[in-house]
Amino acid sequence: HNPHTSNHKGLLKNAEETLCYTCHKSDKSGGFSQTITHDPVKDGKCLACHNPHSSTNDNLLIKKGGEICFTCHLRDSLITGKESHPLVKKGECITCHAPHSSTNEGLIKKGNADLCSSCHKVKEKQFIDAHSGYPAGESDCSSCHNPHSSDSKSLLKVSMHQPMLKRDCKLCHNSSNSKNPLKLINNGANLCYNCHANTKKSFEKINNHVIGNRENSCLNCHNPHASDTKYLLDKREEKVCFKCHGDTKSRMTAKAMSFKHPKLEDCSSCHSAHGSDNTLFLRAKEGESCNIGKCHEQQQIFSHPVGTDIIDPRNKKEMNCITCHNPMGSGYKYNLRLDPDKELCEQCHRF
Repeated sequence: HNPHTSNHKGLLKNAEETLCYTCHKSDKSGGFSQTITHDPVKDGKCLACHNPHSSTNDNLLIKKGGEICFTCHLRDSLITGKESHPLVKKGECITCHAPHSSTNEGLIKKGNADLCSSCHKVKEKQFIDAHSGYPAGESDCSSCHNPHSSDSKSLLKVSMHQPMLKRDCKLCHNSSNSKNPLKLINNGANLCYNCHANTKKSFEKINNHVIGNRENSCLNCHNPHASDTKYLLDKREEKVCFKCHGDTKSRMTAKAMSFKHPKLEDCSSCHSAHGSDNTLFLRAKEGESCNIGKCHEQQQIFSHPVGTDIIDPRNKKEMNCITCHNPMGSGYKYNLRLDPDKELCEQCHRF
C-alpha cells in the first residue's frame, strides 16, 4: 500500500494483478499461463477468490472449497437433475477442475478418460460388463455421461442415440471381442447414412453444408452417443453453429445490436442445418421464411405491402420482410435497418 495517495483502490501501489505477480512470478509463468484460463485470472481479478491479508480457508480463499465456485457457477445451474455426482454435491470442484488454467476444455485437470479413471476402476470386469464388454474407459466418458448431474441413471445424458439406448454398439463398432473393438465399421458420414438416408438427401440440395462432405463430418456438430440437447448436438445449438460462423456471432453480439431476434440462439428455427434449395440455407424462400412456425401472423394483418408485385425501387427486387428488417438484429426497435421515424421510409418514398 501507499500510505498517502494512489491511482488504485485500497491505496494499492499497483494494479491488482501486477501487485500479486510481484511475488507470484512462478505462478504467472507456470500454472496461470496454460491454454485455457479461468476468467478471473485472465482479467487479473485475484481478489475475486482470495483475501490478500488472512483467511480461515486454505490458500487465503474468501470462502471454503466449492462454495467459492458456486458464487459465480451457481449450484442450481450445475445440479439440474435428480442424480448428482458425489463430488458436485460436496462442492469439491477442484478435484476435477484446475482453478487457474489448464490445457483441457472446462479447466479439467486431465483429459476426460484419464480424469474419470482416477476414481473409476475402468479395467475391472464390473465396469466393462456395464459397457457391453467394450473398453469404454479408453474413450471420452462425457460423450455419454453428464459429469455434474442428470435425470437419468448413472448420470447418462438425457437424449441417447438409439443404438446406444438398445446397447447395440456393434451397429457402429466392431464386436466387443475383436482386436480393435472401438473401431467403426465404416468411415465418416457413410456410417451414419446407413440409418440416416434422408439426411444424406438433404446434403444433395442446391445449397448444402460443405462440412457434410468431409470425413467424420457428422461429429463436427453431433455427439454419436448421447447429448443433453436436441438432435444429439455436441453443444447448445448456437455454440455448435458459432464454431464456424464466428463472424455471425460477432455481428450479433456487437454493442450496436441493441435489438435482437428472440430466436437467435435457435438457428434451426429459420435455417436448415444440412442443406436447402433456398438462399442462406433458409427453410423457406426469402420472402416466406418469416412465416415459418406462425411466428408473425399478426404482422400479416397490418403490414406494409410485400410480394411479387411490390418492387423495391433501389434494387428492382421483390419487397419482403428483410427489405426493412434485419432478421439477426439492429440498433433500432423491431429490428428495423434504419431509423423508422424518417430515414427508413425515405429510402423508397423520396419527397
